[in-house]
Amino acid sequence: MKKIALFTIVVLAFFVPDILAHPTGNLIVAGEHVLWSYVNPIDDPNHHACIMLWQKGSEPKPFITSEFEASDFMLYNRAETIYIIERRFIQRSLKFEIRILKTGVGEKPEQLWDWFEDRWRIGEGGFFMNNDDEIVFGSYPSIFKLKKGSEPTIYFDIGKVIKSVRFISENELLLLGDDKCWLTDNRGKIIQQWENLTPDSVQNAPLNRNQIFDADYQNGELLLAYWGNRSFDLIDVEGRRSRIVQQQEPLAPHWVAFFWEKKLLFSSKIVFDGSNPKPHFEMFLPDSSTANIWKEQ
Repeated sequence: MKKIALFTIVVLAFFVPDILAHPTGNLIVAGEHVLWSYVNPIDDPNHHACIMLWQKGSEPKPFITSEFEASDFMLYNRAETIYIIERRFIQRSLKFEIRILKTGVGEKPEQLWDWFEDRWRIGEGGFFMNNDDEIVFGSYPSIFKLKKGSEPTIYFDIGKVIKSVRFISENELLLLGDDKCWLTDNRGKIIQQWENLTPDSVQNAPLNRNQIFDADYQNGELLLAYWGNRSFDLIDVEGRRSRIVQQQEPLAPHWVAFFWEKKLLFSSKIVFDGSNPKPHFEMFLPDSSTANIWKEQ
């Protein structure tokens, strides 16, 4: 059986809801360090997931590489403490299993939760930890919490369809819907909202999916990875939207993060010729120029 590639979820988008139409993993900032999910090596046909690590003045390098084929990593951090969901595909049973790890840069990961069957695709729609024994995760169409050894229950309900959740601060969460975004407190009270994020005029969207892939929030600004338009957009505190980077085929934007006054913009080159996706990771600077972080041809 051919191993699951990084963008298997994208391919499945033809058959399943939009929440699955994205690469598995994410991008986080932990202090001065930036971490993201990918594959090591990039052209690995067996898809050994890895977490890449970068800080200013250095080259990106693998931080953790999974020993399992057909694996994925999903990340969340509270300050410089990093929580990791490691997922593996069990070929004999055609099921996913996950475990939860806790670590810091330069530290050996500690296993918090042992392997268990994942029937809810935990982490694909973002997650955070209330404590070491309770995880909160987005899973279309809502947000759930799961205590260790229990079954998931609804975390809160804002009466909207939710695709993903992103932890912003101790009392701020960013929720992403089909074409809307909400900033809420940790009880689900809406603080701010943005609507009509995916205009109908988009042409030639990757895989015909006109959607926002990822979003981040900082000081009243909303940063968007606009998959459908192959662009990175910014909505300022006055609600004005601007296109900060426009890309062209075969690049597809999928992750963003604020990095103080800078903005991290991650896309991948996707060519359907049997090859693995190739990273295209840049930093958008205050003078509107970009600096390369990680690119593979």
